[in-house]
Parts: sequence; C-alpha cells; structure tokens
Amino acid sequence: MKEEKAPVSEADLLPVSLLCGFLGAGKTTLMKHILETKHEEKGFRCAIIVNDMAALNIDKSLIDQSALVQSDEVIAMQNGCFCCTLQSDLVDQIIALTEKKIFNYMLIEASGVSEPSQIAPLFDLCDDEHDPDDPDADHDHDGKPQLGEVARLDTCVTVVDSAEFYSNLGSMKTYEQGETIGNIAELMMEQVEFSNVVILNKGDLVTEDQTTDIMDKITLLNPKARVVKSTQSRVSVKEILNTHMYKADQNKDEFWMAGTKNEEDKTETKVLECCITSLAKDGKKCCKSKSKDGSLVDSGLSQVQLDVVANNMKDRKMTRHEARFGITSFIYRARRPFHPGRLGDLLLEPFFSEMAHEDDDEDDEEETLSEEKTKKKEEEKLKRLQEIQKEADKKKVIRSRTLGELLRSKGFLWIATSHNVIGGWQQAGNVIRLEAESPWMCDPRVRGTWEGTPSEELVLKDMKQPNGEEYKYADRRQEIVFIGQKMKHEVIQKVLDLCLLTDEEMTFGPEKWKETMAGDDQFQLTWEEAEEEDEEEGEEEEESEEDSEGEEDDGKDEEKDKKSGAPPSKKTKN
Repeated sequence: MKEEKAPVSEADLLPVSLLCGFLGAGKTTLMKHILETKHEEKGFRCAIIVNDMAALNIDKSLIDQSALVQSDEVIAMQNGCFCCTLQSDLVDQIIALTEKKIFNYMLIEASGVSEPSQIAPLFDLCDDEHDPDDPDADHDHDGKPQLGEVARLDTCVTVVDSAEFYSNLGSMKTYEQGETIGNIAELMMEQVEFSNVVILNKGDLVTEDQTTDIMDKITLLNPKARVVKSTQSRVSVKEILNTHMYKADQNKDEFWMAGTKNEEDKTETKVLECCITSLAKDGKKCCKSKSKDGSLVDSGLSQVQLDVVANNMKDRKMTRHEARFGITSFIYRARRPFHPGRLGDLLLEPFFSEMAHEDDDEDDEEETLSEEKTKKKEEEKLKRLQEIQKEADKKKVIRSRTLGELLRSKGFLWIATSHNVIGGWQQAGNVIRLEAESPWMCDPRVRGTWEGTPSEELVLKDMKQPNGEEYKYADRRQEIVFIGQKMKHEVIQKVLDLCLLTDEEMTFGPEKWKETMAGDDQFQLTWEEAEEEDEEEGEEEEESEEDSEGEEDDGKDEEKDKKSGAPPSKKTKN
C-alpha cells in the first residue's frame, strides 16, 4: 500500500524564479547585477543555475568573479536546452542545492530558445507509481524527493530586448530545439504569454513612443504580466524574486482561450429559436444579427464576439485604451468546415508566410564539406532567408492595410478534407501554422478518454445546441481568437466566411468533401497516432487470418498425408 506523504507547507519550499529571453536580451547581465549588488535583505543568498546553448558555457565564466563577491552559489549545467533534454539533470541539481539549506532564493537561467511552459511542469507533484521495467515510464522517484516537495516555481520572468522587439516580431528566422524547428516571432510571444514579469530591457536604445507601443503590445499578449522597464538589466530583485505571482492553474490556461468559454455562453443565449434548427442542420443561421452594444456580430454563417466595437459606442463610454487601439481581440466561431482551397487562396497566401524549413538532405555530408563549400552554403542560406523576409515584409504591409495590425491568433479549425481531425491554428506576426492536433471529441476512438470524467459536461456542451439537441457534426467547429491593434474585424469575418463551405457544398457530406476537394488540400492534416493504431490493428488482423488459414492448410495436408501413408508435409520458406 502506498504511503501518503503529508503536504509540504509553501513556506518551507524554496522560491524559484525562471529567467527566459532570447540570447542577447540581457539575462546574463541581470544575473551579474543580482550577484554584484549589495542587497538590503540581511542574509540574502540566491543560488543561480546557468544554462547556455553555446558550445562553451561562457555565461558562467562571466559571472564567476561576481559570485565570489556575493558568495552566492553558481552552477553551470552541461550544454543543452533543459526544457527538452536535461530535465532530470536540472531537477537533480535544484534538489541538491535545496538540501544544503543555505539558500533563500533561486534563479534559473533558461536558454534563449526555451519555452517556460515546458519547464514549469517539472515543479508539479507526481502521485503516480512508476514501474521501473516499463519502457514508457519516463521517470521513477526511487525514494528521492520530488522537485515540488522541496521547491516551488515562484515567478516566470522574460527579458525582452526593446531594440530588437519589432525585428523579432516580424522575423522569419527559425530556431532548432531538439527535433522541433520553430519561428522566432512565435517563441517570443509564447515566452511573453507565459510570463508573470516582463523586463523591457535596453530602454535607452528606443524612443519613448516606441517604449510605450512595445509595452502596449506586451499588455495585449499578456494582460496579467507586470512590465518592468530597465536599462542594462538593472531592476530591483524584489520585482523578480519571491513575488508569489506564479499560479499553476492560471498560467497553464491561456487568458484568451479560457475567455472563449465565458463568451460562448453569452453567444448561445442570444441564438434565436428560429435559427436553432437551421444551425443544427446546415451550420447556418437563418437570421443575421448584431447585439445592442455591438459586441456580438452574427453573419448567419459565423459569430464574432468582440471586446469593444469602436464604430458602435453610442451607448457606452470608450476608455482611453479602446479609443486608442480600437478592436484588440475577438473570437471567430462557425459550425461549417473551411474549404481547403479557398482558405489557402483567400487568407493564407495573400497575408501570411510559411515558416522557412531548412533542407536536411545534406546533413550527413556536413562534416565532409570543405571550408569553401561550407561558406558558400551559409551564404546561400542567408540569401534565401533574406528573400523570404523580403516577401514576408511585403505581405505584412498588405495584411496591416487590409486586416489591421494582427499580432497573434490561435485556436482550432475544421477543414472539410480533414473531417475527423482537429486542426490547430497558430499565428505569430508573419508566420501561420496549421497542424493536426487530435481527433474531435465525438470520434469513437477518443470518447473513452472523457466519458465518465469531470470533463464530460464541458465536452457535451460543445456538441449540443442551446435546446439540448446535438449538432449534426457534434463538436466540429471553428474557434479562433485574434489579438492585435485596430483590427478590422468585419473584413476578417467576411474573408473567413468566404472560406466556409457553401450551402450546396454542405449537402455533399464528408466523403464527397474529401473526394472533390482533395486536389485543393495543401494542408493534409492527419492524426498519425490514430493512423498508426489502425495500421497496427489491420496488420494484426491480417496476421491472425494468415495464421488461421495456415493452421487449416496444415490440418488438410496432414489429413491428406495420413490417407496416402506419406510423411507430414513441410512448409517451404520463401
């Protein structure tokens, strides 16, 4: 029987601050500042864990002398990105430091390409017992304390380089993290979105107007974050250590996606009775409508829920923020699938760029290339990136003029040719990615994962109309959140509505959608795990049938041999 451990008091856990930000943003300077500064708090002792993606841990060598001044403990981890490769190493080092009982704070420097959302779960307590012989078990506790039993994640901090903010926002540069290739703009936004504190560094290199604009954009991406302006990373340690700002449940639920559920309740209560039948049958309402305060715009095909509507503010007073930025966020919803061809032609191709992918067919020959060839290859790579960036900058101008200043959009979509797969929608700056997420909840293959669980009520709510009847295509829908400044929501809604299937196309049904639109499908969203399982099941069935047939044949051969008096037949291996 498993012995239950008594819960550890928060006061007994070492507060840990996680420091993220791109290379060059000022993370090392911040740590150096903390180590060199004489702090007001008596007995201030902060352990620092350094992590650098470079071939050499230069960051540690820079702060070694400073460590002697403050006598704080500095540990350099092995090269690598600990959010994907060194998790157990990181955990062991933190636990070892806490067991010394001499530190009252800890600061961990993440690599420039680390995602804080991938590091935070290391502090979650795991109540499961792990079979040491199970190859799928990623760890076992082996009697050692868990990280969450000795330390707590206190603050997620992101350092932003003010001088490079606009460049990074529209950048087409990519980065590699393990097997993942990501985009710089998306990574910067994800770091900001997950942070409790954003340090806007190098303020002396930008104008006051630029600083204000950057702060406004950061607030749009993460309204809950505290934004601290700095020069040369000089901030008060009280701003980033032991703030108690990190809340696991709140940080994991992105504010804009969590908000969609609250707004959906408001939307559903406004559905007219005459529209319920047509919406369930055809994914289309018979009436177009706009709420009295202008916050809900219903085109009949889709619904857009706005924070504010700048052109319809007669009945309420606009705040300074609203008057200055217009529409800063809205949710687009529809109960029809997108036509893959029109989605590409009308929205993606004119306004966005695909993430640049490196050719890896010559990776095996990388070590044998001469210095001259290596230099030529790097020049070609740079030239290609410059061309991609130039094209992306042109599209940004067109996008801003047509749609408004769209910073970020995220959600999920339903494409007619990928009827059973939830498509994930991720856009940051110039780059947009559409990828397969999982099957829809109505899919028989995954119903067992939510039926009978606390999530069942929420899942069923996505499948059912306000009158309690199930939608024709259950939970399949479009639900995308847009964040930006002065966005032209009417234009975006109209463009997306044009991408939805027409009344005639809706009559075809899923099988014909795939058959008639496959040639226009550039996305090819498939759920690999499901396909692999289907293939494995199919192979097992075939093997089972072959074995059965083989046994029957063997029986017939043996019976025949018995009758003829000949020895039993042998099967020939081809």
